[in-house]
Amino acid sequence: MNNKTKVAAYCRVSTNMEDQLNSLSAQIKYFTEYISEHEDWELVEVYYDEGITGTSVKKRDGFNRMIKDCEKGKINTILTKEVSRFARNTVDTLNYTRQLSQLGVNIIFMNDGIDTSDKDGELRLTIMASIAQEESRKISERVKWGIRRKMESGYVYGYSAMLGYRTEKGKLTIVPEEAEIVKRIFHSYVSEHKGCHTIANELNAAGMLSVQGKMWREDGVCRILKNDKYVGDLTQWKHYSTDFLTKQVLQNNGDNPDVPLITIPDHHEGIISREVWNLAQKQIYERGKLSREGRKYSSHYWFSSKVVCGKCGYSYNVSGRQDKEKRCMHCVNRAKYGSVHRVDANGAEVGCDNVTFNEVTLRKCMKYLIEHIQVAREDIVTQLLADIQMVQQCEPKADTEPLKAEIENLSRKKRKAIDMMLEELLSREDLKKQVDYYDGEIARLTQEIADKQDINAVHQRQFDSIKEYIKQVNLTAEHDSDDTEFYSQLLKKAVVIDRNHSEFYLNCVPFGFRMSYSIHIYNRGHQYDVSIEKCETIL
Repeated sequence: MNNKTKVAAYCRVSTNMEDQLNSLSAQIKYFTEYISEHEDWELVEVYYDEGITGTSVKKRDGFNRMIKDCEKGKINTILTKEVSRFARNTVDTLNYTRQLSQLGVNIIFMNDGIDTSDKDGELRLTIMASIAQEESRKISERVKWGIRRKMESGYVYGYSAMLGYRTEKGKLTIVPEEAEIVKRIFHSYVSEHKGCHTIANELNAAGMLSVQGKMWREDGVCRILKNDKYVGDLTQWKHYSTDFLTKQVLQNNGDNPDVPLITIPDHHEGIISREVWNLAQKQIYERGKLSREGRKYSSHYWFSSKVVCGKCGYSYNVSGRQDKEKRCMHCVNRAKYGSVHRVDANGAEVGCDNVTFNEVTLRKCMKYLIEHIQVAREDIVTQLLADIQMVQQCEPKADTEPLKAEIENLSRKKRKAIDMMLEELLSREDLKKQVDYYDGEIARLTQEIADKQDINAVHQRQFDSIKEYIKQVNLTAEHDSDDTEFYSQLLKKAVVIDRNHSEFYLNCVPFGFRMSYSIHIYNRGHQYDVSIEKCETIL
């Protein structure tokens, strides 16, 4: 009858680098020889995991297989080098130790001198497991700190292969043939006003594959249009883990001060220009806004999805004859529900009596606005600069240094209180009260810093926005005043108020224009003329 103790061993390395794998091989050899030297022991197996972190047991196949063998009665004793090799999560360590103890399996942590079958084994294990967990936390913080510093210095993480670029040793280099596909995508979206689905279909029809060698999909095109690396900027830390134990990954929206988005403008050579990038982002926002409002974006005409009713808010759509002189737009609400405003059976307000709107009127107003900007360019730029100066003078730039100094002072007091408790000069109860107070004050000051820094960030965004508006005003003033393709790029929204008034909002300025005009129809409707009578600026 075999009365030998069935002994297994567990070892783990947390990376799969060559030196660590050599260490794993040495551990397996050591445990095999060590168990064989004991005549009353029988080696079951040396279980191991490689390239796996110890903070969670979910993905440790070797560890989990060992636990199942214990449940089957195949193992009496487990040997492991130290607590940190078994697990760096205190809860997991204690839970599995107790679970195995109930199965009659004891664990010997050799370097720590702990045998869970001893009377004080669990107490000593709790202390060592807590130390191991704290060590893991510190390592995690050091790694994060190092990654953050490298990101701030411009080192590129990930993206070994993205369309148009390759990453090598933390630097991005352009792949010319792929860069042409990127340019085509942005041109199709910005200049030809095509949707992501249409662009994907056209790329597939042309035999162009994604960087993974797959067919294009709509979401892949959308990701490229939103990726600021194509304009030369670098934004990193877009995802982060909540803590070093759970490893839950969240999307970074930039609202966590401990894990800020790291953005470096003009970090590398861009594939597209800043102008094209800005136009793409504006169109993404505007098309998304239409979708959120339940309206569908269309690019069939240069003014598609940009003309709305000033009475009910519905879109204006083209109906009737299609030649430019006769191309008219009607309020969708009126076309669908009639001209009488009423409440339907579902409680919705329907019906509108607003007038039709002719493309001739729209083009005439756009031509007038461009010529107006050409004449008043200097006045517009002066007004833009004056507006931003007035706003920022009312909100002075915040100084957060005194608040940071106060936080450091409170942190020193907190550390001193802990030292006094360790020296038995302060009770645990008093320490808890003081620490709670210090933590509360630190949290309050941290929030105050975040609020003040938000003001500074707002000021910078305001200034950057004005600079972009000034650039767009200058470009507009130098452009042909009778170009419908340019009209499409320039026009954000046209609001039809009534037969003789409309409001226009352009992408080049943060204000609108209210236009008054007269419409003259001659020769039984065969001739159509528009006379601009007045143009006012509206906020």
